[in-house]
Amino acid sequence: MRRNPQHVAWTVLILSFLIFCVLSIGGPLGIRWYIAHAERRNEATVESLLGTVVVEPPVGRESVPLGKGQSMSVPEGTTIRADETSEAVITFFDHSFMRLFPGTMVRLEMMRSPRFAAGRVTPFIRMVLQNGRVSLGTALSGELPTELRLETLHAVAYLDADGSYAALALNDRSEFTVNNRGRARIIAAGQEIILGPRKRTEVLLGQPPAQAMDAARNLVLNSDFRKSLEGWRVYNDQGTDGGTVDGTVRQVIDGGRPAVLFQRTGGDGNHCETVLEQTLDQQLPDPVTSLIVRATVKVRYQSLAGGGYLSSEYPLMIRLTYRDVYDSEAEWVQGFYYRADPNTPTMYGQQIPQDRWVLFESPNLIEALPVTPYRLIRLRVYASGWDYESLISDINVIVE
Repeated sequence: MRRNPQHVAWTVLILSFLIFCVLSIGGPLGIRWYIAHAERRNEATVESLLGTVVVEPPVGRESVPLGKGQSMSVPEGTTIRADETSEAVITFFDHSFMRLFPGTMVRLEMMRSPRFAAGRVTPFIRMVLQNGRVSLGTALSGELPTELRLETLHAVAYLDADGSYAALALNDRSEFTVNNRGRARIIAAGQEIILGPRKRTEVLLGQPPAQAMDAARNLVLNSDFRKSLEGWRVYNDQGTDGGTVDGTVRQVIDGGRPAVLFQRTGGDGNHCETVLEQTLDQQLPDPVTSLIVRATVKVRYQSLAGGGYLSSEYPLMIRLTYRDVYDSEAEWVQGFYYRADPNTPTMYGQQIPQDRWVLFESPNLIEALPVTPYRLIRLRVYASGWDYESLISDINVIVE
């Protein structure tokens, strides 16, 4: 250094200049990068809509029960459990929401957004539906739309902004539905499909997603009776007038199609109901836009005209029992007949040609019923009256 002080001075000067350049340029760039990429860990709000919901915070904290109407903020890593008597709604930082139906468990894995207004990190929400059924509404798309990811044991779903969706997770399969708006990308077993509005798919364990199908579905098992009477209960109800002659139910082929024949003779003016019954026990989706009953029916013979003296004894009837949004049990009834009599009322009945197949479709019961159904309880198809002979070849309860 003493031999060449000038060289040392230039070296120090150059190094100082370089450090100054790094600090003057790299500092602002580093701050800018931090502002653009810094993340905020957000919370969500959980509210109990029905019964008691259990909130399990991250490890190290005790579970918190929430009664109806109570709410709390929860961080990432929280698990929410709704038992068979409870429901909840989760509202996220971007105003998206998720409704949990009875018997559902969801874990909120990650809920991130940019820390600063100038941030460029894509907001994202990652959830795991461990079991049960949920409906989701995603928020409107902003400058940085939220990436919403829903995982189940069987698949991963990416949900677009401003959409309405539903998901179901069971042990052996998952189901994803896009309701009236939105788009979902479903990935499983290395393959993916895109769902548009009013479409759904099913994913089995270890399998790729099934081809997209209509969101509308039939809730009735063995609805076309091609498996004989599998899934249906058969019985007779003699009422209180002392009758003892039962009707019969059997599978037949009529006009080239499988059908079920209801038949009773020798009634001698005594009432009887010959019944096919199936337990549905299905909660309607949220939102639900359509509930329609379709059937193909035929009436060959009726000894009691119209619907009987009280409009309750048709040779073929459909009765759908449900619970409404006020948790009251109610029924929708439709009867079919060909023989009319001005002295017998035909309320809830439809006159059809004798011994001819007729396709029946109800109005949208969501709009037609006085109170909106919430859960479907059971479906009965039956013949009622004195003597009768009638057939049904399919019965469908279509919900969307």
